[in-house]
Amino acid sequence: MRRLNSFLLMIIIFLVANSARGSSFSSLNKKGNKSYKEGVELQQKGDKEKAASAWDEASKYYHDAEIEKPESNELSYNLGNVMYQQEKYPDALEKYYKALNSDDIKQRAWANYDLGNTLYRSGKYPEAIQAYQKCLELTPDDADAKYNLEFVRKKMKEMMDKEKQRQQNQKQQQNQQQNQQQQQQKQEQQEQKQKEQQNQTSQSEQEQKKKEEQQQQQYKPKEGMTKEEAERILNAFKDDEKDLQKKQAKEVQGRGTRGGKDW
Repeated sequence: MRRLNSFLLMIIIFLVANSARGSSFSSLNKKGNKSYKEGVELQQKGDKEKAASAWDEASKYYHDAEIEKPESNELSYNLGNVMYQQEKYPDALEKYYKALNSDDIKQRAWANYDLGNTLYRSGKYPEAIQAYQKCLELTPDDADAKYNLEFVRKKMKEMMDKEKQRQQNQKQQQNQQQNQQQQQQKQEQQEQKQKEQQNQTSQSEQEQKKKEEQQQQQYKPKEGMTKEEAERILNAFKDDEKDLQKKQAKEVQGRGTRGGKDW
């Protein structure tokens, strides 16, 4: 009989402890919800500083409650909401993903909806679209989820169009640079060719001038020559020029009739 009474006493103590624990969790969760709602109202009024303070208080209550029931999906969702408002998006994602394990369909739908919002804020548009779609699978009449889904789709299309335009502009700039480089190379080649032609012309002129100077030097009257000797040298120079011209004329004529004779 004493053993039975001891056993019953242990059961009563266990139930009372669990009841107190449950009451503590519920109380902390409710206090967190109250502070969270106050923060939302303050934000709507434009008082960001007080709103941030209220969310800090809500976060403290939720974390204390988490010590009592760390497996609570409902509490994970509430913590995700606070972290979202605090712009702690990676932490909020972690809590929302955990809240998806809830057996309650409505809570899973809410978790997917807020998960979509957080993914959008994180710049993960495709993942946000999937989250909104899952929310609508659970609650097809959710107007906010429908609106956000179309909004993110539009944003994603705009982003893709901008990226496409950026790539086209980049390709156009590359083509322009290539054309400019090709034109510059072509111009440099033409200038180099002109320089070579000018050098060849200048060299030829110098050689011709040097040859003329040599000829003039050859037939230049020497000091002490008589007038008759000088005239004889000049006449010889003129005869040489005539012979040279005749020879050149014959060569030109010969080149013109070459191959026209029957053998």
